[in-house]
This record gives sequence, C-alpha cells and structure tokens, in this order.
Amino acid sequence: MTSRQRVMTALNHLEPDRAPIDIGSTASNFTEGLFLRLKEHLGVKSPLIVPRPDESAPYYNDELVEMLGSDFRHVFIMPSKAHSYKPDANGVTTNEWGIPKKMVNGMRQQIASPLAGAETVAEVKRFSWPDADEAARYDGIRERAEMLRQTTGCAIAARAVSHGIFELAWEIRGMENFLMDLAMEDDSAITLLDKLTDLQVRFYMNYLKECGQYVDVVQTADDYGTQNGLVMSREMWRAHIKPRRKRLNDAIRRHAPKAKIFHHTCGSVVDLIDDFIEIGIDILNPVQPYAAGMESAELKRRFGGRICFHGGIDEQRALPVSKEAIDAELRARIRALAPGGGYVIGSTSNIQDDTSIENVLYYLEKAKEYGQYPICI
Repeated sequence: MTSRQRVMTALNHLEPDRAPIDIGSTASNFTEGLFLRLKEHLGVKSPLIVPRPDESAPYYNDELVEMLGSDFRHVFIMPSKAHSYKPDANGVTTNEWGIPKKMVNGMRQQIASPLAGAETVAEVKRFSWPDADEAARYDGIRERAEMLRQTTGCAIAARAVSHGIFELAWEIRGMENFLMDLAMEDDSAITLLDKLTDLQVRFYMNYLKECGQYVDVVQTADDYGTQNGLVMSREMWRAHIKPRRKRLNDAIRRHAPKAKIFHHTCGSVVDLIDDFIEIGIDILNPVQPYAAGMESAELKRRFGGRICFHGGIDEQRALPVSKEAIDAELRARIRALAPGGGYVIGSTSNIQDDTSIENVLYYLEKAKEYGQYPICI
C-alpha cells in the first residue's frame, strides 16, 4: 500500500496493511528545541517551513517527516507578511491576534490578553483583526499541494489556523473574563464569537479554494477539555460553540468535499463526541488516554464505527520516560484503537524537549512494527 492508500483505508474504518503514522501535524509535531536537534541528528539540510512563528512547535520540514516515516505531508496557510513576529527587548513576541507570548522552559506561553479590560461591544468591534484576505498568505499553496499530490504517495493534510473559535476568544479576552461573559450571555462575548467564526470561515474558504481539491484531511483545532472534564458545561458549549463550529465544518465541506475533517481538542471531551459526530467531524485528536473518561477501549467501543481516532500515544508518561514505557503505551493504544481501522498513530501533544532523540526513533520504529494488521500484540 502507498501511504495515502493506508491512511484513507484506515479513515474509512477498514484495516490497511498497518496503522498509519502522523508526524508534523496538529499535536504530533516537535517543540522547537527537539525539532532542531532531530534536524541536526538526521542531517536534514532542506529549508524549514515556519507556519507558526509564535508557537512552541513552529517548524515543519518534508525531508524530516519523510525520514521519520510519516504517512502524511502537510500544507499550511502562512502567517501574515504584514505582521512582525520579531521579539521585543524583553523577548516577548506578539502575534497577529494581539496576544503576547514569551518563551518559558522551551514553551511559548501567553502572558496577557489584549481585550482583558474591554467593557463594551464597541471595543470588540474596534479591535485590530487579522486580514484573512491578505493574498501573501496563500502564495504557493496551490503549487505545493499539487506537487505533494503528484510526487508523493502520502496523504495530504491541510491546516489553516492554529487556534479555534473558543480558544482564540478566551486568549483575546482572558479565560475568566470570557467564561463569565458567556455565562451572562453578554453581547460582547457573542460579538467576539461571531467575529472569530467569520474570520475562521474566511481563512478556510480562501485557503481551500487553493488546495481543497488536493487534500485528504482538513485539520482544525479548539480546546474544550481539561484533565478532568469540560472547560464549560455541555449545555453552554451546545448553545454557543456548537452552531458556530458546525458553520465552519459546513464551509470546509463546501470547499473540500472529499476531505475528512480532523478536530484537535485536548483533555476530557467524551461528553461531546456524539456532538462532534453530529456536526461532521470525522477524526478526533489527540485522544488523551489518561484524561477522565477517555479510556481507549471504551472510546472505541462507543464511537469507533462513527469517528476515527488520531493520537493516543502519551507524551508525558511514555515518550520521555523509557523504551519500556513506550512499548507498553504503543501496545495498549494499538490493541484498543486499531482493530477494524479508524486509527492513526500519533502523540497526544507536540513531543517536547525532554524527550530524547533515541526515544523518538524507538517510538516510530515500534509504531510500524506493532501497528501491522492483523493486530496481534
């Protein structure tokens, strides 16, 4: 099987020759320090793509993911060329959403919210929003997607924006402020959500007009979970986030009708999976096995015929720890999630700087070995 055949067989809930592997995508990349160490270790000389200059995992490289054995290649919207991501004198980088971040222990951490002090709808409307129609963002996307389609046997995944509607809302307003606004159904919260939804739809529409015909998976993200449960009540999510998320999914379907819709949402989100399926999400990532209610075998039993799982390999308790821990983790996830198809092997978050190169290479070697069908580990 080619990688593309392997991926699409799995995503259609059938068993390929082995479970596919994804590297370099949402939550399955490497933080900056580890990425650069891997690049040097593998002798990668080709230029880096930098789709997310303000994030902890900013880089991508086709040569590197090929050497590591990924079944995917990725196409990204690029950051605004009108915005400077150069750190200030204090090492703070402010992204085009006005969110300042600083590197702390190898991770870029948000340090403030630009609308934290806003009190009116007018202040939300006056905010300096990114330009989703900036032509430079989309330069070369069609050509790259077509090239990957024609010259590789890999599945092609597209990613337009880093953070989703809810996530950007609280980052811009502040988590406590925004959840209070939402609980009170304040007009400023509704205005903020609607503006962000409009922008996300516009970003994906412009992007997929360029590459939608070539891609197999369209990736999205919006974190709704904590380790123990949802960030907000299910009723609040259904009232305010679900209809806007459906609008985005519907727009993606119009411009990439053959692609599977992938959604990244961390933590315990078991209470929303039926809703995800209802609004058209095909692939759930990262499927964190140690979050409440996210036990792999039970997720597969309840939802396995209706949604695919991507991720599952814990980057806290397994990947940085030991070969024995990696072995046990791979065996547990593959045994639970791979039978019958519908599973892509990946990490539960971007693999961080505390993971050794030796562990990364061991993980990928054993993922191929243990993921062979029929599953008999």
